[in-house]
Amino acid sequence: MKKKALCLILALCIIISCAAFVSYSASAQNIETADSGADFGLPQNCQDGNILQCFNWTLSQIKAELPNIAAAGFTSVQTSPLQPHDGRNQWYWLYQPTNFTIGNELGSYSDLQALCTEADKYGVKIIVDVVSNHVAGSDNGNLANSVDSVFKNNKSAYFHNLGSSNNAGDRYSTTQKNWGMPDLKSENTNIQNMVYNMVVSLKNAGVDGIRWDAAKHIALPSENCGFWSKMAQIDMYQYGEILGKPADSGTDTDNTAWINEYADYIGVSDTVYSAALTSAVRDNTTYKTTGIWSKKGVDAGKIVNWAESHDSYANEPSGGGWTKSLDQGVIDKAYALLAARANSQTLYLSRPSEKQHQSIYYGRKGSTHFTAKEVAEVNKFHNAMVGKEEKVLGGSTYYAVLRNGGAVIVAKNNDSDVSVNNTNTMVPAGTYSDKVSGSTFTVTDTKITGHVGSTGIAVIYNGQTQPT
Repeated sequence: MKKKALCLILALCIIISCAAFVSYSASAQNIETADSGADFGLPQNCQDGNILQCFNWTLSQIKAELPNIAAAGFTSVQTSPLQPHDGRNQWYWLYQPTNFTIGNELGSYSDLQALCTEADKYGVKIIVDVVSNHVAGSDNGNLANSVDSVFKNNKSAYFHNLGSSNNAGDRYSTTQKNWGMPDLKSENTNIQNMVYNMVVSLKNAGVDGIRWDAAKHIALPSENCGFWSKMAQIDMYQYGEILGKPADSGTDTDNTAWINEYADYIGVSDTVYSAALTSAVRDNTTYKTTGIWSKKGVDAGKIVNWAESHDSYANEPSGGGWTKSLDQGVIDKAYALLAARANSQTLYLSRPSEKQHQSIYYGRKGSTHFTAKEVAEVNKFHNAMVGKEEKVLGGSTYYAVLRNGGAVIVAKNNDSDVSVNNTNTMVPAGTYSDKVSGSTFTVTDTKITGHVGSTGIAVIYNGQTQPT
């Protein structure tokens, strides 16, 4: 009887222990899947991670996709402009605002607050595209009927009123004349205050950063305009669209001075280098390892690159941008080389389903190819390598970005063997499993050898190191 009683007691103890374990496991699972940046290894700052451009997506569509965005290793999401606008349907109307408030077909201010609150749970940052250089209308200065009356009633004071620009190379024309739409006088303190207040309202909604549309068309403090120095007072991540150079035909000395002055206040995009790298990958040619603005003294941490953006995909009235005809695999390879770099912020475009300029509509969710393993593993590599030095290489059969502890290798021909120089023994000797294809790479003090899979992208780090 004693033995039976003892067995019964032990059985009860086991049942109680199992119940407790099940309860604890459920709690542990909830903790593990709790929405936090630490779960996904995302950097804490926008400038330390890569950006997913949810081109034309509604805020609710972005919100629903946040788990996949975080799992794919993107630190930030960039929305399309959220200001009221003129026109209907086509994406480019979003870039023709009627005032400086928040709320359009992509979502309301409360929708933005809800998105930011949800994004915080995943550690994902929200960047909003802001249009502040112009309002809706024509390049002869006429304002669209829907433009807010405050602009119509102050046209002489709030606009440059110097006519249409016909000189893309001239800095004065770039900043003082109309480029398709009425150019706001950014020197005017009332204009500055309107934009400033809108950006502050974005920050109050939980927005982490601003992408400034047409930034090079807004003059600098050295050009007697205080716009950028005022916006820099807002403690947020900010970068500006610089297509080409501050003045396309300006001297090298002048463009260097201008771009460095922009970088005193905001980050800048390097579209010239981005296009050159993507073209090199497309053509399997060598490419320059240093960006244009990096060579001009701009810190790499203040430069945004991309293999493709909405400008390169959609921004041509004749049809669409030059990258729309490129295979997604080419874009992914170029992205891998940019996104693996040290101190980089690289933008990845969610491609729309349509290609023609007039057929690309806002409010339509784009491609979710950003979840592909070859893209996600490059992002995770970037996040794991924050603060580590780099070496960028190019050989006859490969391109490679070596970081202190791993490498991203892009084969010029997919599904091929590569032998990469392990310069300065950046990657510790050992065996590594490619995070993309699962194939084995062998690393010695001098060489990295292995097979790159069908995507043409291999990611290796955290291997089993061997003593030298």
